[in-house]
Amino acid sequence: MKNNMSSFFSYLKFYLSPIFLLTLAAALYIDGLQGLVIASSIVAFIVIGEIFFGNDLSVPKYRFPFLLDLSVFINVPLFFIVLYLFLTKVSNGFELYHLFYVPILGLQMALSWINVGHELVHRKSKKFDCEIGNWALAGSWLPAFAIEHIYGHHKNIGIISEDPVTASAGDNPIKFAVTAFIKEHIHAWGIETRQLKRRNQAIFSFRNRILVGYLRTVIVFCLIGYFFNWVGMVTYLALGVVANYIFQLTNFIEHYGLVRAKGTPIEHHHSWNSNNRMTSYLTYNLTRHSDHHVNSRKEFWELNPCLDSGISLPSGYLTYILLFTFFPSYAKSKMYPRLKNWHLNYASQDEKKMTTRYIDFA
Repeated sequence: MKNNMSSFFSYLKFYLSPIFLLTLAAALYIDGLQGLVIASSIVAFIVIGEIFFGNDLSVPKYRFPFLLDLSVFINVPLFFIVLYLFLTKVSNGFELYHLFYVPILGLQMALSWINVGHELVHRKSKKFDCEIGNWALAGSWLPAFAIEHIYGHHKNIGIISEDPVTASAGDNPIKFAVTAFIKEHIHAWGIETRQLKRRNQAIFSFRNRILVGYLRTVIVFCLIGYFFNWVGMVTYLALGVVANYIFQLTNFIEHYGLVRAKGTPIEHHHSWNSNNRMTSYLTYNLTRHSDHHVNSRKEFWELNPCLDSGISLPSGYLTYILLFTFFPSYAKSKMYPRLKNWHLNYASQDEKKMTTRYIDFA
């Protein structure tokens, strides 16, 4: 009986995001103060879970991986339903309390469309998965992500001059989020145009995946404009800003201060890892980031937890996103000892030369 329950939970844990989506749909249906309290409880539960629920170091053997795939795919239509409900409400009659839904639904957009899109576009050999992933990213304003992330970030991780989403120690998180978002699009365009030129194919054509991605985003915006009024459109824009900020701060945290000498292999110590139970379940093991970069072809449930505490974050993602946003000095102070330890015990000789100032971190 115990083994059966353990097996059941090993699948159920990855349905946490869909459960939150259903809870948000119920909150919007109930509406008013009661609905807002239900929606707000999701964020409170995540933060409490990150602080108190500990780590999950397990790598179960799954007999039914299609159930894990279902937990990923179901996010996309469920968030569409939640988005439709919310934009309908604000279009029919905006109330001041609707503003409090924006960060909550923005967080959920980051989880259900951007993070899920990230997972799906990594499956380059599965056209259906990539197509769903690209539409999820288009709906969250990141049509260039599939190109820059796969062919840029995974190649250039830790090389700050070439990777727009590797943050230097001491970077301003808000400035980083804005510049990383812009640079991702610029880098993606460069990657795609170079590939097209090598194939002697026209840049301004449907063979250009960036242009196709932008077209998907335009279609989504047109649909929003058609079905909802200007209030609905402004609200959708606000949700996108929040979702992309959360996503870029995730990048910020995952690689904060870590460098790599150009031309050297990507190793586990080039990303911060986390086995935080709550964040791992919500992000489909994105937090096992060290192994994700070393073995990007692995399915999310196969990723190694990397038990080395020297490359581990002290908490989950949302906690640190909140700390870097509202208390950046404190967040940096928590990372400085880890960066010093990284410099002394993990960095190569070339990497030590690039991070000599870490010696002075307290």
